[in-house]
Amino acid sequence: MSPTLMPGTTQETEEAIRAETTPPYKVIFLNDDVTTMEFVIYLLIAIFKKDPTTAVELMLETHNTGAAIVDVLPLEEAELRQQQTHSAAHSAGFPLRCVIEPA
Repeated sequence: MSPTLMPGTTQETEEAIRAETTPPYKVIFLNDDVTTMEFVIYLLIAIFKKDPTTAVELMLETHNTGAAIVDVLPLEEAELRQQQTHSAAHSAGFPLRCVIEPA
C-alpha cells in the first residue's frame, strides 16, 4: 500500500512527475472459453473503474476479437491491475489472463 501524500509536498510533486514521465502501458484482456462474461464485467468495474456500459463493450470486444485493451496506465499501475485481475480470477476459479505491453 502506498503512503498517503500530502498535497503540495515535494514527495507529491516527485510522484506526479514520475507518473507523467513513465511511458504508458496497455492492459489487454485475453479471451478464454471458461471465464464468464459477467465476471469479466465485474472485474472491469471493480478493478479498472469502468462504468457498466463501457465494461460491457470491453467484454464484448474481448469475446468477439480474442483480446481488448482495457486501460492504458503507467507501468507500476498496469502491473498492479494485472496482478489484481489474475488474483481475483484465480480465487473465483477462472483462467482469465491479461497482459501488459508498451502503448
